[in-house]
Amino acid sequence: MRTLIAIITLALVTPVIAGTRSVTRSESVNGRETRLLNVVEDDGDHYATWENNGVRYRTEDPGVLAKIEDALRSQREHSTKHSDLGRKHSALGREHSALGREHSKLAREHSRLARSSSADVEARQRELERMQRDLEIKQRDLERRQQDLERQQRELERTQQRHEHDTDAKLDEIFRRAEKEGKARRY
Repeated sequence: MRTLIAIITLALVTPVIAGTRSVTRSESVNGRETRLLNVVEDDGDHYATWENNGVRYRTEDPGVLAKIEDALRSQREHSTKHSDLGRKHSALGREHSALGREHSKLAREHSRLARSSSADVEARQRELERMQRDLEIKQRDLERRQQDLERQQRELERTQQRHEHDTDAKLDEIFRRAEKEGKARRY
């Protein structure tokens, strides 16, 4: 669920309306700590707000905004990787579906053959059994690939969690430093 929320939230990185862009990331940790980042660009008005554990900052400084964009780059890369993994899952799902149709077709052929009184029933039966073994090999391959994708996804989620923690620390540092330099204000 957390990954889904992260993906949806990171999808907001893309332009919403021509000339307007807004990035929002929000997360609640242990029911008490809240992190909220808003980066808004709207026809020349470009600012960012950051809230972490009740401390709020706002900046409009272009240098600080550039540092924030750099800090968020790894999250965009993770979002792209999640998207790629999603496409792979989808392709694998289509292959599973096609294999299911082949299984169904083979089952219908078995049924038709069982009702048949043809002389070549045994030969056809052996051929269908060979086809069944081939389908089972394909099924095992698909299951292995599915497990591999799931492993990749778990690995990506662990990496993403570490990067989110690092990104939050970077954002805290960026806003604290900007406040000291008079480029951000606390409110």
